[in-house]
Amino acid sequence: MTDLLEDEFGDIIGKARFGLNLSAENVAGQVGISAGELGVLEDCERSPTRAESDALAALLNLNPKRLWAVAQDAYVPNPVPLDHGGVRIRVIPYPPMRVYQYVVGDVETGQAVVVDPGAVPEQILGALAEEQWTAAAVLVTHADADHIDALPAIHKALDVPIWIHPNEQPRLPSLQRADIRTYDHGQRFRAGPFEVEARRTPGHAPGHSSLVLRDLVLVGDAMFAGSLGRTSLGPDHYAEHLAAVRSQILSLPETTRLFAGHGPPTTVGAELANNPFFPS
Repeated sequence: MTDLLEDEFGDIIGKARFGLNLSAENVAGQVGISAGELGVLEDCERSPTRAESDALAALLNLNPKRLWAVAQDAYVPNPVPLDHGGVRIRVIPYPPMRVYQYVVGDVETGQAVVVDPGAVPEQILGALAEEQWTAAAVLVTHADADHIDALPAIHKALDVPIWIHPNEQPRLPSLQRADIRTYDHGQRFRAGPFEVEARRTPGHAPGHSSLVLRDLVLVGDAMFAGSLGRTSLGPDHYAEHLAAVRSQILSLPETTRLFAGHGPPTTVGAELANNPFFPS
């Protein structure tokens, strides 16, 4: 899978400005550039100067050193093992949507869970066949289209329970005779060989949850390597979004592996040291 970060400098400052509900004119004026120039930066059409980067970091509550590292393409997470502790994770990309889907298997039992099936069900089913795994469940972090578009086909092929937060359930497509099960924040539930812990990480979606399986977390769009998911619920939810990521994901052991819906895998330790959204 690619080592490229999902978000560039412009994506990060745009998400932070939106979350803080600051106008382009306000921010640009305080940085000493025009709103048009800020738009060029947010559209990733040119790189910032160090002075611009530092000024924007100060205004947007971002870590200046870490933001500048992203601007310089200097932060790339170290490779994260996909096969560790008896758990093997198959990463299934869909480049047109820049999205990642996952199949997580328990090597000893040969059972697996499918996570956020957003596209090309044949690839997901092919990964199960290649590994000779039996699917035990489908786990959904949130019900945005790019994370569930393949769900009807996957349900038809596998006919296994589908786990989702109740706030996201109304956003699912119609699934005939589907076994829909819901989890709540802090709940631990069995999905085949895995005990899954649901940790609600709202902000991007109403019931968005990050799912802990042993020493890895499927974080959906709560956060990305070097960035934060867009607070799609609006600026009123931005502080809650940041707090949820900090308390529910970045509080885990530093070696914990993080697999997001977009961008490369990372670890808690790498994000604590390098993510601009978390100044300290």
